[in-house]
Amino acid sequence: MRLILGLIVLALIAVIAVPVAYYGEVDPCRMLAKDMAHEAYGPLAELVGNDPDDVPASMESSMRLVTSQMTGRECADSLWERWTKSRER
Repeated sequence: MRLILGLIVLALIAVIAVPVAYYGEVDPCRMLAKDMAHEAYGPLAELVGNDPDDVPASMESSMRLVTSQMTGRECADSLWERWTKSRER
């Protein structure tokens, strides 16, 4: 019984820790803003020969303006959609 409970707790910690480690944020709206900024800036940066992973802070700030109008639940739902949708190209 302790083993099962321990595995469940370990899985919950992993589910929370992985996104926090990737985004460096705990707030789902800030995570979403980072994701949106990367999505908007990445293709443009590649086009002009810049590093697509080096998103300027001003771009993230602009996306935070968008996500500031959303509730935490809406941000979490949008993140979940982004993570689970299939990429069609």
